[in-house]
Amino acid sequence: MNKKMVFPLLVLLIASCNLPGSPPPTETLPPPTEVPSQSPPDPTAVDHQDIPASSSSVQPYPDVTSDDTAPDKRAPYGDSFEINRLERPFTQDMAYLPDVDIASFGISEDDTWYYISIELVGKNPNNTPEIRFAVELDTNADSFGDFLIAADPPYSEEWATENISIFTDTNRDTAGASASRSDAVFTGNGFDSLIHKPAENIGTDPDTAWVRINAGEFATVQFAIKKTFSGGVFFYSVMADAGLKDAARLDYVDYFKESDAGSPVRENPTYPLKALFAVDNTCYQAVGFKPTLFEPKVCPVIVQPVFANPRQPGPGGTAPPPDQNSCDATGSPDPGNCPWGWSDWPYCVCTPG
Repeated sequence: MNKKMVFPLLVLLIASCNLPGSPPPTETLPPPTEVPSQSPPDPTAVDHQDIPASSSSVQPYPDVTSDDTAPDKRAPYGDSFEINRLERPFTQDMAYLPDVDIASFGISEDDTWYYISIELVGKNPNNTPEIRFAVELDTNADSFGDFLIAADPPYSEEWATENISIFTDTNRDTAGASASRSDAVFTGNGFDSLIHKPAENIGTDPDTAWVRINAGEFATVQFAIKKTFSGGVFFYSVMADAGLKDAARLDYVDYFKESDAGSPVRENPTYPLKALFAVDNTCYQAVGFKPTLFEPKVCPVIVQPVFANPRQPGPGGTAPPPDQNSCDATGSPDPGNCPWGWSDWPYCVCTPG
């Protein structure tokens, strides 16, 4: 071949390697580096420093129960909407919920803890519908709740913190405009700030509050609250709530007209239950001081009633409320505790007139 022809052919061969559409030269890659499989890290366990002990016995304060009248789809008494006394352990179709029905409540203490116990008519707080149990603390005794310590299911017989939430009120409206009556329809925000929830790492001390249940003939829900949180002077009340479960709308009676809320009392023209259902709450008990008994929401002093003409028990084995014309209420100097249709019987005391 002529040398003059060899050079142009070499040029054409080299150029053809870079023509569009030509495959790129093959590059030999190093073998992949094998990464060992790793399990996701375990969630950080809470290092509890203070765990409640077994509480001492409490002196229970009774609450009205609806078990005797449940077959009639009604509460016997104890529901006074105007003054925030709710006895509504029923669904909206008036099916009875014994695990929402509070039978009694009380408090005990040791050096570190206050133990607040809620005894129920039912036997299983883990039953459906899901029930929120709560303790309300009024730490300045003005009858406006300052803290709501709430527990949500599931509940264990061992002390637990992961289902505890604590709400506070930043603008003093947990009792509406007035603690002594319903202020419906109110537009506040109740317990408006979540300050403690160990399950979401909210709060500085995961040991602030604990909850457990004791199963038995009657179930008991028990809270343990650090004294460093509550202080030594306060009002407290308790609640079982399988309905709204809305801390921002407490007190519920300030956010609903009675005609919209309904009533569990058959004689009430707003019967049956409507917007406000499946909830039971209690009056306020004082800790660390002696109340005047003129405070709104305060529990009346229980004194055994004395009758001029004793009556036989009525249907269901319970004595009917006394006739207002035959006796006077003397158990509490606060008339707000008694005149509402004798709804606080047997806690309002009657003596011969």
